[in-house]
Amino acid sequence: MSKLILVVLFVVYTDACYWNAPCSYQLFGSKTPYDTVRGDIRDYPTPKNCEAVSIWTLNRHGNRNPGKSVVRGMKDVTLLKDEIIRSWEVGTSKLCAQDIQGFRNFKWNDTIEVATTYLTGTGYDELFGIGQRLREKYPHLLEGQPEKFYFRPTNEQRTITSCVAFIHGLTEGTNLNVTMEQARQRDDVFRPYENCDRYQIEVKNGYALNYQLDTFLASPKFMAVQEAVQNRLGLTTQLNASMVLSLYEMCRFYRSWAPDHKSPWCAAFAEEELFYMEFYEDVLHYYRNGYGTWVTENLGRLAMKDLYESFMAFLEGGGRKISGHFTHDTMMEMVYCALGLYKEDAPLQAMNMDPHRAWRTSYIGAFSSNIIAVLNRCDEIASRTASQYYRVQLFINEKETPLCPLEGCTMQEFQGKFKPYSNANLDFCSMSYVPDEQDPSSSNARAISAFWRFS
Repeated sequence: MSKLILVVLFVVYTDACYWNAPCSYQLFGSKTPYDTVRGDIRDYPTPKNCEAVSIWTLNRHGNRNPGKSVVRGMKDVTLLKDEIIRSWEVGTSKLCAQDIQGFRNFKWNDTIEVATTYLTGTGYDELFGIGQRLREKYPHLLEGQPEKFYFRPTNEQRTITSCVAFIHGLTEGTNLNVTMEQARQRDDVFRPYENCDRYQIEVKNGYALNYQLDTFLASPKFMAVQEAVQNRLGLTTQLNASMVLSLYEMCRFYRSWAPDHKSPWCAAFAEEELFYMEFYEDVLHYYRNGYGTWVTENLGRLAMKDLYESFMAFLEGGGRKISGHFTHDTMMEMVYCALGLYKEDAPLQAMNMDPHRAWRTSYIGAFSSNIIAVLNRCDEIASRTASQYYRVQLFINEKETPLCPLEGCTMQEFQGKFKPYSNANLDFCSMSYVPDEQDPSSSNARAISAFWRFS
């Protein structure tokens, strides 16, 4: 006679286990590691019958430590670590055992307190890799006199060291000996917003930005995230909005430094909650650096003026083989606005998250994000004549862009798109400046002002 065996399984309910997730969430706004979103410049062909003769790059610094205010908030929420572990031990937490073990193993990194905003080893590797791939793609450019190469960082440790890393990757194994320009105390081309009164007063400390962020944090959706995190961790300490944001910072900074890109602090959030927290930074950057104001587009034009003048100088017999400029996510996003990229008809708003939005900082403002412009000299051989012409390729994060086709813009097309930037200046930064009615930026200013009056 066969025996009936009854097996009873006792299951403790938990949310999805972050530590065992085969593919954990990867997009963390401006703190997204470069390798998560980059392409590879080596995969794109040079236009037919062409050879690169000049490269101009604009680079955000690599992975860095958080700033002082963020560090303070992060350190405060680490005090929750023991309570998170105890809540699991008494059965009020919804975390899995592996995630709790991650909390037990967690140690605060004292380095970030004494080296706030400094470039990390991961950040150095990101910029070294970009330089290395350019060297492998365009080895013929790494010949000639040092004056044919120009590298310029802003006056911050993270951009200066990023520049060093890029040069290291670019020149390793060659006989090329180049130096970078000494950082300027004031840089009105690659960090013009620092000394622009209109930006500092109307934008960075203005109504629109603060209104949108306050609206986000007061929204039912964010309140739901806050409650979910509270319940998932099983805390008796009542979380507030600031603590939830600091937990998010713990998640995204520590995961960006870990070899496996994981952090126990990310277990506080479900994947859809991380998706929503990513939107918070998109809103912040949209109104601080992006299309939320007409000012940012005008600030971004200065860098594009430098690109245009760099390639035109080469065509006139001067110019450089490689120019590298090292800046910040603020500048990168302002340049995207000047170029009209990642723009939609309706303004981004805190209460209306579009999952398919074009303005997404994880993709456009990650660590080490960059614009690479390549000037190619081409040979055209007809039946009886031979002539030379030029084509310009434009890449963002080592991927092709809609600015120019992969076969490159003709010089006529390039000049048509970029010559208008040659008139860029900072006159509008004065609070007494009144935009001319014929200035396209003035219509943008009026439209945005009207939007805020009636919203």
